[in-house]
Amino acid sequence: MKNEGMQMHFKKGVTTLCVLSLLERREMYGYEIVQEVERASGGFLTIQVGTLYPILYRLLEQGYIADRSELVGKRMTRVYYRLTDAGTLYLSGIRREYEAVSEGVRRILGSGEALHETA
Repeated sequence: MKNEGMQMHFKKGVTTLCVLSLLERREMYGYEIVQEVERASGGFLTIQVGTLYPILYRLLEQGYIADRSELVGKRMTRVYYRLTDAGTLYLSGIRREYEAVSEGVRRILGSGEALHETA
């Protein structure tokens, strides 16, 4: 269905925006990002680990984030992600785009009566 595709595209874009915004604040590892999205959104947004990693790998490939590995304990390696300079520029652009789209939606939702009057 077309609507499901649109919803998935929108959700993917919002997820990318949220991930980059969190990494703008500080570097984080994957599960920490999952937890912080839920905490920072007051539980309104959640990301599944299986959804997060393809986004992180795509952002790494595009050069918007970088990673580093750190040994935690005796055997566990944790991968931390951070925003790059290119990622900061990209985030700035998609943040502006998101705000413009959100404003347009707010105007439409807030003008229901005006739409009926002109129709």
